Amino acid sequence: MAVNIAVESVRTLADSGELWPLLEDHRDELTTNKALMELSPDWGRYIDCERVGVLFVLSARENERLIGYSANFIAPHLHYSKLRYANNDLLFIARSHRRGSTGWRLIRETEAEAKRRGAQMMVWHAKPGTSLDMLLSRHPHYRVQDIMHSRILE
Repeated sequence: MAVNIAVESVRTLADSGELWPLLEDHRDELTTNKALMELSPDWGRYIDCERVGVLFVLSARENERLIGYSANFIAPHLHYSKLRYANNDLLFIARSHRRGSTGWRLIRETEAEAKRRGAQMMVWHAKPGTSLDMLLSRHPHYRVQDIMHSRILE
């Protein structure tokens, strides 16, 4: 079955109810500090960011059913103010749709949309050892930019 990837509004996704199960699956699979990181999106701020042009979201749908998403912030870099870059906030494909090219297509469409919006660089966050980490590490056009470590402050 064909998968459609398109820009979609945050409000439409948030109001539809279909996003929540994917967000829960995303959190359950990838969040490292579940006790501290309670799933509670600030939809108002996401919508405000989208309204002022610093956020765009792509959805992946199969027969109108949401199977994945990519949420991205885009702005001039604070240290390199002449560099406009897109920073991926969320990327997720339902487990049932990870075989084949859907994930790679969502990545490429995200990058194309970022470029259309003036970005010169795309930054992806990937947890070590995940499918995304392995995919980007093997691809010759991607380079490690930063390694992030976190600590719960007690």
